[in-house]
Amino acid sequence: MNSAKKEFENLVYQGIKSQGLDELCSKLLAILYSEPDLLTLEDLSSMTGYSFSAVSAAMKMLSGIKVVEKTKKAGSKKLYFSVQRDMLTLTIKAVKSKNELMVSPAIKDLPAIIERCKTSKAEDSEELLKIIEDYYQQMISLDLIFKNLVEFTEKIQNEVSKK
Repeated sequence: MNSAKKEFENLVYQGIKSQGLDELCSKLLAILYSEPDLLTLEDLSSMTGYSFSAVSAAMKMLSGIKVVEKTKKAGSKKLYFSVQRDMLTLTIKAVKSKNELMVSPAIKDLPAIIERCKTSKAEDSEELLKIIEDYYQQMISLDLIFKNLVEFTEKIQNEVSKK
């Protein structure tokens, strides 16, 4: 059974790493995904071979982007971690987080930056304006893509859960 667990964990690790996360974050998510019990930072440090502080920093980041859930048990000061084991839900959370942290702030702030650039007298302001306007259009496109992706994924999730 241990071999099957390691093979499964490696498969999850490779899939997560392919989405752009670093080695430690990918390992942590793979371990949490394949482990039936809640795990502490100490557990995760021991299981990955990474330092407690490295694991703590990675878990803080993963909690921040909402792919890892942390809880406390009654009578304990330790934090316990788990991960959503539904890959569709995990994907939806990741896409929503990326939209919330990267795309939405850009869409909100870029129009004012574009206006300041338009009134700038700097030599390179026309070239910079073109770069910023292109980026703004890309962010608008990504916003639409992410919203459609979430909607489509949720639709499929609902269809699959009815079966």
